[in-house]
Amino acid sequence: MRDGAPRDGLLLMRIGLYFGSPCFVILTAAWFKLLHDEAISIGVFLLLLLLNVPITLAGVEVIYQVVHRTAVGLTKTLLADGDIPPPPSYPNQDVLIAQGKYAEAADYFRDHIRVDPADCDARFRLADLLERHLADPTGAEQQLLDVRRRSPDPRRQYAASNGLIDLYRTSGRRDRLKVELARFAQRYRGTPRGEAAARELQGMKEEERT
Repeated sequence: MRDGAPRDGLLLMRIGLYFGSPCFVILTAAWFKLLHDEAISIGVFLLLLLLNVPITLAGVEVIYQVVHRTAVGLTKTLLADGDIPPPPSYPNQDVLIAQGKYAEAADYFRDHIRVDPADCDARFRLADLLERHLADPTGAEQQLLDVRRRSPDPRRQYAASNGLIDLYRTSGRRDRLKVELARFAQRYRGTPRGEAAARELQGMKEEERT
């Protein structure tokens, strides 16, 4: 967390509720046990009781920092935190698309991918053309799957998975949609998008049971 960054009050409150209160009770019980066993004197016992508060607060702060840094790190990984390079340009394809010549633009992208199969941005553009303008969801699916197989970049992995979910939802392929939602929910567990995927999957299962 950057110095001076606003603190998440709700997160602190949750950590205080789920960790702080039990921690305070457990520490107090431990000091009573030591006193009962005559392992510490009454003076030490009273001192330890006073230290319960700073110890608990320190524990809450440590957990907050860990959770916050993990969440920020995941967000930066998925969204690149503003460090996304400008997308490559494809002037020939862009001219053809502007003219409504979608099939020719798709052929240009295919030729480009044959020469440079590692260009995942071109695969994303081709998938979009195939889905939106050429009524070829199978071809779009193949390009998105190729991106996910070829690219180690977590941003592209995330975008490809999102694209597949949207594609299956639009094309009505519930079987593939359920598989992809389950994969997404597992891969991005604990994130808002991951939880949303899990809820949608659960809703589909409940709908099928009724």
